[in-house]
Amino acid sequence: MEPDAVNTLEVEAEALKQKVINDLGENIPKDIEYLFNETAFFFLEEALANWRRSERYDELIEYILWNYKEKGGVEFWKQVLLDLRLKKDEDRAHKLLDGLYKGRSKRFWVAQKNFKKYPENHFSATACAQAKGEVMEVLYEHAFLLENKPEKEQNNERVQLVRQRIWEISRK
Repeated sequence: MEPDAVNTLEVEAEALKQKVINDLGENIPKDIEYLFNETAFFFLEEALANWRRSERYDELIEYILWNYKEKGGVEFWKQVLLDLRLKKDEDRAHKLLDGLYKGRSKRFWVAQKNFKKYPENHFSATACAQAKGEVMEVLYEHAFLLENKPEKEQNNERVQLVRQRIWEISRK
């Protein structure tokens, strides 16, 4: 079942689209007509940008984990992570990274199992490498967030957990 944030985003994107249509009336320039097609993501992206400007981080995290839990969305989730770092909102940053780790590590272990079963298959080999890269990118960001502060301010339990995750994935 979709989280509330996904449905809220769709409603807000559609409302923004309708507002622009109402403001332009029947005078939508041909050069931008494509923005109003059902397959265009312009208004969805604008609604997400509005969420970032409004600091609606809980909804953004929910949206990211729904859409990009297992792969993709790197530019977007990294931008939200940077926003959280600048706001010194470590709890939400850890929530985002833990959620991404959970989905991406699960995908990695499935890909690893397939690769062991079919070691000569190029697709299983590249899927495994790609999944490993995705989960390691999340772990890199998690390590940076944790260890880029004075040692006495570090959460040692969380640091050890992330180190364990890094070693577990990197050894495979």
